[in-house]
Amino acid sequence: MPFADVIGQEGPKRKIRTALAREAIGHAYLFSGDEGIGKRLMALRFAQALSCEAPPSSSQPDSCGHCRACEQIVSGTWPDLLVIEPEQDKANPQIKIDRVREIERHVIYRPLLSTRKICVIDDADRLTANAANAFLKTLEDPPEHSLFILVTSQPLRLLATVRSRCLALRFSPATPGQFEGALALKQAMATEDVRFLSQLCRNRIGVALRTDLSQLRSRHDRFFELCRYETLAHPTAVLQQAEELSKGQPFPDVIDWLSHGLRDVLLVTLGTGQDFLLHQSRIALLQQVAESLTPTDIVDLLDFLQTLEQAPTQNANLQLCLENFLFRFHQTIHRDAA
Repeated sequence: MPFADVIGQEGPKRKIRTALAREAIGHAYLFSGDEGIGKRLMALRFAQALSCEAPPSSSQPDSCGHCRACEQIVSGTWPDLLVIEPEQDKANPQIKIDRVREIERHVIYRPLLSTRKICVIDDADRLTANAANAFLKTLEDPPEHSLFILVTSQPLRLLATVRSRCLALRFSPATPGQFEGALALKQAMATEDVRFLSQLCRNRIGVALRTDLSQLRSRHDRFFELCRYETLAHPTAVLQQAEELSKGQPFPDVIDWLSHGLRDVLLVTLGTGQDFLLHQSRIALLQQVAESLTPTDIVDLLDFLQTLEQAPTQNANLQLCLENFLFRFHQTIHRDAA
């Protein structure tokens, strides 16, 4: 059944199915929660359940997933469904007022093939001020046959007056078990890799499915390269590494994998079980690094990294920030060799 494709989210599913069973559908819903956890997919499954031409005979409302309506909703060609999303080719993707005018034209006429004219607005927080105010007018006096589903990971960026006119459903990341089961169904993957993605993607299945695992592994392996004495043995080498990192990767990504590497070293230093480690296949290297460090050393390095997280918003020189960290990092972990 199509609703089963949405992993977890039992609370939102139950509320939507109850509304379907009672034929008590609101005119507007707000699906909020982290990115990549099934909000947009749930919106499409909701649209299918409302439009299905051959719904299954069950006490739980759902759709067949195979009729004309169900297939066209997935392909984006169902005439009674409009999906609005930000301009993907822009540096700052937005939903402008011309798209709101498109929504108005879509819902003003009665449905062609089903009972509802449905509009899904993905990343609804990207509505510009003018677009949001124009959309608010439609929300205030919606056609009886209309249904709006706003999808966002940042609901507080929406106008409060828009939020107040929607039935809010909060979505949560999958549990580790649900995450592992979903990935096992969608692609063959080693258990260690699944756990690696589980931690880094925070059990957000959609994020994991569009993540390049080999590229992610490669980035995190840089931590162990930096731990080698030779890598940062001379000031020139430190400057070179800082330049490569600042130009070759997004700054938040660098801070992220450095923090995860140090966290693993801290766990090893504290004698925590291997199951809690992100880099379980690198236990020998982690132990080697941990031998020269105290928990206080690692916490100090992590605190320093935390101060660097704000560097991009403060217009700081990111390469200089990394140089300062790498000098401190090398001096700390190779203190005895100095």
